[in-house]
Amino acid sequence: MYEVTHQLNQLPNAVRSEMIAHAGHTAGMAPLQVVTHYRAIAQTMIAQKRTRFEPLPPHGEMASLISDMLQGNDLSFLSGPAHQPFPRWVTHEIVKSLQIFTNNLAPLQAKLEQEAHQRAVHAAQMAQRQAEEAARQLAQRQAEEAARLHAQRMAEEAARQLAQRQAEEAAQLAARQLAEQQAYAAAQALAEQKAQEAALQEARLALELVPVIPEQALEAAFTNEPSSSETALKNSSVVEIAFMPGPAAMAEIDRATLALKQSIDAAVIQYASAISPYLTSTAPGTHAIQ
Repeated sequence: MYEVTHQLNQLPNAVRSEMIAHAGHTAGMAPLQVVTHYRAIAQTMIAQKRTRFEPLPPHGEMASLISDMLQGNDLSFLSGPAHQPFPRWVTHEIVKSLQIFTNNLAPLQAKLEQEAHQRAVHAAQMAQRQAEEAARQLAQRQAEEAARLHAQRMAEEAARQLAQRQAEEAAQLAARQLAEQQAYAAAQALAEQKAQEAALQEARLALELVPVIPEQALEAAFTNEPSSSETALKNSSVVEIAFMPGPAAMAEIDRATLALKQSIDAAVIQYASAISPYLTSTAPGTHAIQ
């Protein structure tokens, strides 16, 4: 980057060449990484030079001479025992130039670090906002899904209750219809039973109520003695009604009842035809029973 290149150009040629050799390949590094890297190399070179030779400020003429020598291609001229003043003078000048280099890059490094910090803060804020937005959208989707499921459950429950009410109403309607049918059938059966009982009662009365004629009148009717029969009939002022005794009569009534169930009218007509001669005819010389 431009700032680092400018500061490198301010160094003596020999010092700059050594630093570039130590820095190596820096293409692709971020500006802050480049500045930090070169400042670290300068500080390392300062420590190495001080370890080898203790810096010693040169006098005026020697300082100018050393400065000219450092504009060469390398530092191979720097040799000699550690106690000699010349290496110490050269070390002093090298350390001074490197210190100026690091000092000049310090504000740039601080600026780049602040910008990086701001970018990091901004990225963190953006990430937080994105996370919050993602969480909000997730919560909204979950709420919508929960509302949808709740509405679905409510609809299913309403449909179930409606179906249950319809089934109960249908069952109640069927029960009422069945009860009405049973009541109608019971009423029909009761009416038929009452009709049968009435027919049975009439049949029993017809069988059991028989007019009893005194023996003298019957004998007179069959012996052609009008005077005696008429006298007997006249003397008989009350017609007696007698019931047919015994279980035989009841058996006859039951059989007649069964016949009446099949065809009541036909049975009555047949019965009337069978007994009509005895009810409407009278013997010669006799009168009808009063």
